[in-house]
Amino acid sequence: MPSLFSSFTKIFSRNKKRHNTADGLFTKDNHPKKLDAPLTSKEFLSIYQTMPESARIQLFSSLNNSQKQRLLNLLTPSNSLPKNELGEEPKWQAEDYLPDKDERRVARLRQVKELKDLNELFTSFEAFTPDALADILSGENPNVAAAALLQFSKNFAAKVIRQIPELTRAPVLKAMATERHIVSEALLALGKKIEKLLAQRPQKQAETKIDGVKHINEILKLMGVDEASRITRELSEVDSTLATQLEKDRYTFEDLVDLNSRDFRTVFSAIPDAEIWAHALKAFDQGKRKSLLGKLPVKRAAAIAEKMGEQPKTRLETIDKARHKILQEALRLAAEREIRFAGNGLH
Repeated sequence: MPSLFSSFTKIFSRNKKRHNTADGLFTKDNHPKKLDAPLTSKEFLSIYQTMPESARIQLFSSLNNSQKQRLLNLLTPSNSLPKNELGEEPKWQAEDYLPDKDERRVARLRQVKELKDLNELFTSFEAFTPDALADILSGENPNVAAAALLQFSKNFAAKVIRQIPELTRAPVLKAMATERHIVSEALLALGKKIEKLLAQRPQKQAETKIDGVKHINEILKLMGVDEASRITRELSEVDSTLATQLEKDRYTFEDLVDLNSRDFRTVFSAIPDAEIWAHALKAFDQGKRKSLLGKLPVKRAAAIAEKMGEQPKTRLETIDKARHKILQEALRLAAEREIRFAGNGLH
């Protein structure tokens, strides 16, 4: 520290009177006295803390790299927090990303994080069977069960309520109807309790259902219409019922969205009846409907839209019939290689 202090004393070697002269560090002419012994760290810090900011900057700039590192180590608190162990994720803190004393924003971010954690916790319960949740909630107070059910999605809550015993169901529904605000801490505690009870059950996870027919058809469509037909014929020798179902459900009206503009206009030219298209596009996804009509000339699209406006109500049977007719014509054109489904390999 003597070399460091020597640089330190140079700052006060001007003719102008400096602070700390009363401490016996300087002569009356403001020259530094020769020390009998080096300063301790505590003594140096006591002097450094009384220095003005400009003097500290001047001191730091006059040091070499080694001295600067020693000064920084001296000024750095030794009781710093231990580093996280290797592989351990640092815990998120809202105030880590905000200016000091911004308490309202910190509180708001903490609230958002709590709600997110709460939502993820109750969403994870939907991976379990509804009867498992119903069994747990049936043993709770109706108000507690109602609080939990209100955190689930509507579809899952309906499944759980269906499994709750009749004697318990009515009080729970009444509590759900009259339930008001519940603090997040209480909901989090309830979620942790449900999570613990679910972990103790032997059958926890609900079985995942896979539509095998749909999955196979998606694969066959990627192979192209000829290859799909050949494989389906081979399958019919083993299971004619399954082969028929695959062939029937392979393509849907929605597959027309994958056609490019030229091919879609070819399909429309084969069935130019605007009324049939108006029926087919009823109850159709708005984005897909817009995509299909956008591939037609403006006058053709306007004619279909006008026909749809003239049919405020259309029977489901009429819609299915119109879609089936258009789809069969598209499949015929695809088999004759006049159009190609770029999205799924149909050609």
